Amino acid sequence: MKIKNMIAKRFMMIVTLLSLCAFGTNAYAEYNIRFSEIGPPRGARAEVMKWWASEIEKRTEGEVKIEFFWSQALTKGKDTLRAVGTGLSDAGTIMGLYNPAEVPIWNYGSLPFVAGDVWVTLRTWQELQQTMPELQAEMKKNNVHILTNYTTGQSDLISKFPIRTAADLKGKKIRGSGYYITLMNNLGAVPVNIGMGDIYQALDRGTVDGATAYTYAVKAYKFHEVIGYVTEANMGMVPGFGGGINLDLWESMPENIRQVITHVSDEFIDRLAEALIKSSATARAELEAGIDGKAVEVSTLDPAEREKWKEASIELVDEWKKLVSSKGLDPERIIEQVNATTAKYQKELEEKGYPWTRK
Repeated sequence: MKIKNMIAKRFMMIVTLLSLCAFGTNAYAEYNIRFSEIGPPRGARAEVMKWWASEIEKRTEGEVKIEFFWSQALTKGKDTLRAVGTGLSDAGTIMGLYNPAEVPIWNYGSLPFVAGDVWVTLRTWQELQQTMPELQAEMKKNNVHILTNYTTGQSDLISKFPIRTAADLKGKKIRGSGYYITLMNNLGAVPVNIGMGDIYQALDRGTVDGATAYTYAVKAYKFHEVIGYVTEANMGMVPGFGGGINLDLWESMPENIRQVITHVSDEFIDRLAEALIKSSATARAELEAGIDGKAVEVSTLDPAEREKWKEASIELVDEWKKLVSSKGLDPERIIEQVNATTAKYQKELEEKGYPWTRK
C-alpha cells in the first residue's frame, strides 16, 4: 500500500513538472497592481492612463491588472515616491518636485523655461530614463523603475485679475510649487505653496489670487468656476513626473510581461502628447466661449515680457548645478545629454511633424 502511494505521489510530481515545462518562460503570472494617482479620474492624462491600464491587461491576456486609486486615495502625492519604493503602493504617479533631494536629475527638466514642446519633452525624458546612467542610478537608489514619463504641459497662470506684466503680480498671492515658488517671488508676487488639489478651494476662499496651473486642466479641476483669466505664459513644464513601479516587483516579473508593459508605456508617450496638445486647444476655446455660462478671458504673454520672466529664473539653474555637484555628479554632462536628446526630437518634429499627423 505504501509503495502504491509513493508511486502515485511521484506520478503527480512528474505531471506537475511537465505542466510547468509546457508553459515555459512565456507563461504569465498574475499581477494585481495597486496604482496611486495624484489627480482625479478625468482630464487628458487620466483618460490616457485608463487606456494604458486596459491595454496592458489586454496584451497580457488579463494576467496584469492595474487598479487606480485616484485623487491621492491610497497615498498623498508627496509620499508616493517612498510608498512605491517600499511597496506600500505597487506603483504610482511620482512628482519629482515633491522630492527634490531624492531625484534632482529628473527635476532638471522641470526648471522654469527649460522644456519647450510637449511631445519633444515627453520623448526626451522617456529616452533619458532608458539611456542616462545617472538618472537610472537615481531611480534605483529609490527602489523605483519609471515605466512612462508624464509632463504637465506648459505652465501658465490662472487668476481672478488680468496679468499682462510682472508688475501685475506685485503683492498678489500666487500659488506655486517647487521651482515656481522662487520664480513667483522673483517676479514680485507673494508665493503660496499648495498642491493642485487645493487650488480650487484656495481661489474660492481668497487664500490666493491666482495660481500657476495648466490650461488643459482648468475644466477638469473646475477652476473656471473661481477665476476670470488665464495667461498663457508658457513658463516651461514639469517632466520630472511619471508612472513608477516598485523595482523589486518589476524585477520579479517574467521578461515577457515586462516587455509588454514597456512597449505599451512607450506608446503612452505619443498618446499623452496628442491628448495634452489637443485638450489645451479645446480648453482654450471652451473657456473663451464659456463653460456652464462662465466665460474666462485667455491671453498670451508678450514674447519680450516672457524673456524678462525667463531671466528671473536663471538663479534656479545655478542652484540646481550646485545641488548636483554636491552629490559628486557633473551637471554640465547631464545638461549636455538632455540638450542633445531634446535637439534630436525637435529635429524630428520639424522634419516629420507629430506622429499622429504623419501619413
